[in-house]
Amino acid sequence: MKTTFKAAIFALALTVTVGASAQGYMFNNNLKIGARSADVSALQAVLVSEGYLAVSPTGYFGTLTLAAVKKYQTAKMISPVSGFVGPLTRGVLNSSVAVTPTTPTTPTTPVLSGSEGFAEVRLSPTPTNNTNIQTSSDVAVYGVEFKAKQSDISVERLNLEVSVYNAGYENPSTLINKITVRDGSTVLTTIPVNSSTFSKASSTSNSYYVQITGISTKVAKDTTKTLTVSFDTNSIDTARAVTVGIFGAQGIRTVDGRGISSYNGLTDTRAHTFNKPGNSNLLVKADATTIYSQNYRINTTSNGAEKVLLSTFAVKSETGPSKIVSITATTSYSGTQPTNLYLYDGSTIVDARSVSGTSVTFDLNNSNINVAQDQTRTFTIKADMPATTATGTVVSATVTNVTYEKANGSSVSVSASVAGPYHYFAPVVPQFSKISSTATTVKNDNIDTSVTANVKLGIVAQGGDISATAGTITAVIGLKNLATGLIYSQAASSSVNGTVESGLTQFADGASKTVEFTANFGSSIFASGTTNVKTFVHSITFKPVNGATSTLTAGFELLDSDGYASFSK
Repeated sequence: MKTTFKAAIFALALTVTVGASAQGYMFNNNLKIGARSADVSALQAVLVSEGYLAVSPTGYFGTLTLAAVKKYQTAKMISPVSGFVGPLTRGVLNSSVAVTPTTPTTPTTPVLSGSEGFAEVRLSPTPTNNTNIQTSSDVAVYGVEFKAKQSDISVERLNLEVSVYNAGYENPSTLINKITVRDGSTVLTTIPVNSSTFSKASSTSNSYYVQITGISTKVAKDTTKTLTVSFDTNSIDTARAVTVGIFGAQGIRTVDGRGISSYNGLTDTRAHTFNKPGNSNLLVKADATTIYSQNYRINTTSNGAEKVLLSTFAVKSETGPSKIVSITATTSYSGTQPTNLYLYDGSTIVDARSVSGTSVTFDLNNSNINVAQDQTRTFTIKADMPATTATGTVVSATVTNVTYEKANGSSVSVSASVAGPYHYFAPVVPQFSKISSTATTVKNDNIDTSVTANVKLGIVAQGGDISATAGTITAVIGLKNLATGLIYSQAASSSVNGTVESGLTQFADGASKTVEFTANFGSSIFASGTTNVKTFVHSITFKPVNGATSTLTAGFELLDSDGYASFSK
């Protein structure tokens, strides 16, 4: 993009010549160090031609240009000699600078064949409306599609209507400094813009128009060609809303194979917003692949648990690119606190911090984590837990703040609250997976009297053996009202004993087994109007062979089953 920008403004600068002219290039904008625009390129061309600047035009007002302007002001007896191009300096420049058009003043008329014909004209699908333009060079704003009927046709003229709004309507020359018409990549004509280029559409209108002549491009019979209009703009401090269209019912002129002119209009417009370059807006949100609670084993004899996944989150940059500077996360825990937190960008670790309080800030200044416009990047937070972690510890991580840098160098902090789930830690843990679930309506005389819920889970023991006898694996089963989200607990919140294979007394460490729970719900617990209910697991209680009984209330989002029943109450 930078190469294209420089090439465009350098090409414009080459058109600037010194000498009196009725069509003088008009410097309408004040210029100072740090500015970047086609006006700067034109200024530099003047300074080069008069011997005050020894480098080719770049379009950037730097220290060399500043020194050259001071020399120019001294030679022209402009006071004060400040290097600032204000009204006095612009007046001298405008009296001595002219622009040579980049297209021939007498364009070659295409050779057309055929009899009388005409052009079908419509708005081109591209360019589309754009509410976030942050470039100033060769911005496509309007397209017209021509189809030649019955003969070749030549496109000769476009009357372009433009409105520019910035807390009030203004002459488009405050924003636009060049208009270009192209056939594909071929430049057909270019118009340098000054304060007199545009005429007001009417005394009461908010829009202006400009007549673009000398296009003279051939469209062969029965073929289609698209012409695209683009703008080069001055640097801006505030956003401009720009609407572009064709002016008048005869705003487009074409010529057929007999040399007869035809006229067309277009009522379609394109709407754009030209923003100050460098703006961006960062969104901090939950990741689309949100993780669920997990049960993690603590190795009590060596390293505890290392780099276990706590949470994921995503950031999206809108209206421009962003660079991530820092990310702050807080940990919530019951039992033992994590010792270290790690931040990953995808699979790459980008920062690690020891945990001394509840809040940790990851410093990403040197990581060069850039988020392009409309790009989404996903980050992961992992943790280390010590070997001394207390059985039954639960931990979660929440992202509370992200600081980012806009392309213009300004920094912004975004407050957030993207919470990860709670995770359970113990020396011996079961890891669960759902096998199946059902919810079945029981009827009596064709009336719904109860619902039977059934859940089958796969369990893998980790870190030690788990008892499997009756009463050592129990669950609290519920039903969720699909319309209201209300959860109906099993009657009296009693647990349901797990059913495992006959004679099984324990799950060996690493072994995978199936456990099944069945619970019945009488109709009296359901609110009037209940229509659909769905099986849900509240918690599971288990007992290590060597250890105390534990109840897990985290880790069951995955067990929100797809077993549901239609129930009429």
